Amino acid sequence: MNKPEKTTKSKNSAGSVFSKNNKLTSAISLLFLFFIMFSLFSYIIVGLYRFGLLELPAFIQNLLPKAEPEAEAEKDDKNIYDYLIENSGQGADPSGGEGFSLEITLENIRDVVASTKLPDNLWLECKASYRIDGKVLRTEELELWKKGEKYKYLLGANSVLEEAYTNDAKNELIENFSTGDRAIRAASAAFSFDSVPHLQDINHYLDLLESGEITDYVLSQNSDSNTIEIEYTIAQLDQRELIYISIDTGIVLRVRSYFNGQSDSFYECETTVKAAYYDGDEQAEALAPIEEELFLIG
Repeated sequence: MNKPEKTTKSKNSAGSVFSKNNKLTSAISLLFLFFIMFSLFSYIIVGLYRFGLLELPAFIQNLLPKAEPEAEAEKDDKNIYDYLIENSGQGADPSGGEGFSLEITLENIRDVVASTKLPDNLWLECKASYRIDGKVLRTEELELWKKGEKYKYLLGANSVLEEAYTNDAKNELIENFSTGDRAIRAASAAFSFDSVPHLQDINHYLDLLESGEITDYVLSQNSDSNTIEIEYTIAQLDQRELIYISIDTGIVLRVRSYFNGQSDSFYECETTVKAAYYDGDEQAEALAPIEEELFLIG
């Protein structure tokens, strides 16, 4: 008679354990559901607050993480191509070559020029031709060295050396090989890059544009040089000019001048940059050093 009693007792014990497990599982499920609902509700509240659609009490706002203000993008006018495109508009190159065609105006070109500094050290070769009726009357060759405030240039015509000029920043030596004259005097404070024959800088041509009209323009970028090509007319002089300006160095690389509607130019000038670097650029200086001995005056 004892065996049935033991069986009943065992069954009651198993049922009790199963009931306890169900209650524990239900409690965990409720907690998990509560956590999900609380997280979702909090996410919605915070989202509405961040977008300014809900105002929360100050003590709650202090508990919420604050969004970091986005850093304002730094304006970078060093990239001249982006600067011109942003300020001028962009189109196809009318010449069919590589590069950008921009609506260049005197105003935005002056902004560009103002940020272009002539290198401290230069070594240039320049060739200028004077023409009439398509025939070359005279060709002048110029070689220039510049080191800081020191200058030296040799000027020849039709492959014959005519003049030498040396400026050591204190005195200047002028030699005329045609006449044999030689003079040393105090260097003129007004002497500058603009005083060198055939090597006027960008500002010289921009001054001409004050009374002229731009008729064509192309901005070109390649591995060797970055240039602005501008064609303009000066009605008062019945003159048309085509200039190529380096916006890397501020040097006018090429000039073509036309007169009285003619297709043949009456003046052409082309400059080759053999060295152009700023003080402290040791790598560039090693490739084409400009020696101090060039500027000695004896």
